Amino acid sequence: MSPPIPSGSARLQQGPGAAPPAPLPSLQAGAGPAAAVSLLDRLLAAIRPLLPPAVLAPDRLPSDLTPSGAPMEAAFVWADGEPGCDPRVSLDPAPGALPGTRLEAALSLCRAVAGAEPSPEVSRLVARLSCWQRQAGGRYGAWAGLRQSASGRLAAKLYLEVAPAVDAAGRPRWVGFEQRLAGAPPVLTGRNVRPTMLGVTPDGGVLELYYRTDPLFPGDLDTLMRRFGLVPRGREIRRLVERLTGRSVRFEIPSSDVGFSVAFQIVGEGRAQRAHALAFTFYSNAAALLGPDARVTEALLAEGAVRGWDMAAYRHALSGSGAPHGEAPLQRHGLVGLVLAGKASARVTATLAAFGQSREACHG
Repeated sequence: MSPPIPSGSARLQQGPGAAPPAPLPSLQAGAGPAAAVSLLDRLLAAIRPLLPPAVLAPDRLPSDLTPSGAPMEAAFVWADGEPGCDPRVSLDPAPGALPGTRLEAALSLCRAVAGAEPSPEVSRLVARLSCWQRQAGGRYGAWAGLRQSASGRLAAKLYLEVAPAVDAAGRPRWVGFEQRLAGAPPVLTGRNVRPTMLGVTPDGGVLELYYRTDPLFPGDLDTLMRRFGLVPRGREIRRLVERLTGRSVRFEIPSSDVGFSVAFQIVGEGRAQRAHALAFTFYSNAAALLGPDARVTEALLAEGAVRGWDMAAYRHALSGSGAPHGEAPLQRHGLVGLVLAGKASARVTATLAAFGQSREACHG
C-alpha cells in the first residue's frame, strides 16, 4: 500500500500516543471574540491546523468528494426544537491521489484526532476493505470526517469505500459482511441495493453502512427499515420529499440518485460480537431531487422557516466564496436526507461543498 502523504501538521507527525486536540472554542452564540463567525466557520477554524497541505493548496487537483471538485464538504443537521445545526465536515485528505494513498492519509488524520491507533477491530476492517479496493480497482479509497463530540473535542470518522470485489465464484465479497451486520437476508433484490461505503469511528463502537439503490417506491422504505429491526417510518420521508419538491409522491420517489445508510452499535467481542441498528438515513442527490443550487436553497430555507430551524450557519456558508479565484462553481449542494433514529424526532440533513474558510475563521 502507498505510504501516507507528507503533512505539515506537527500533530500528524507526533503519531500514536500524542495528546488529543484541545477542546473546540465554544460554539454557543455570543461566546468569545468569534461570536460573529458562523458555527461552521468555527469548526473549520478548529480543524485547520490538522489539515494536510494538499487540502488547502490553491493549485490542488479537483477532488472526487464533491460535484464542484472541492476537497471539503459541510453537513448541516437540523431538528425541530433543537438549537444550531450540528455542523460536521467531510474531507478529501489527498486530492487527486490514488485510493491507497488517500486511505492512508485519512487514517493518519483520524489517528491525529484520536491521539491513538484505531482499535484492532477497525484495523482489521481497514485491511479487509483495502484488499477489496486493490482487487476491484477502488475509485477513491477513503474520506475523513470531523465534528464536535459531546465533550467539546474534535471527533473523527473514517469513511471507507466498499469496492465491488468478487470471490472465485463471482459473488460480491461484501455479501457475508453485510448480512452479518444486518442480521437478516436481503430484501428488495430487484432494486439493486448495494453497499458502497462504510463509516467507522476509531474505537469501532459505531459502524454506518451506506447503500446505493435504483429508484425506490415509498413503501420500499418501510421494507428496508424492517429488515434492520428499525421502526418503519417511511411516511415521514415521503412527506419531507413532498414538501421540498412541492409534488405529491404516489409512485417512485422523484429522484434518479438515491440511497440510505444504517448506523449500528457494535457490542461484544469476537464470536459474541453483535450489531444493533440505531438509525436509518434516507439520502438523495440534491440536484437529482430538487434541481440547481438555487432551487435546493429555496426549498431548504422554506422548510427551515416553517419549522423554526437555525439556518444562520447555512446562510453564511452560502454567502461565502463558492470557488477559488472567483470562478463560477458547479453544483455546491451534494445530498439532502432525513435521519430517523428509533422513535426520536426526525432530523433533516444537507451537504454543501466548502472551498475554504472566511477571513474571520482563519484569523479570528
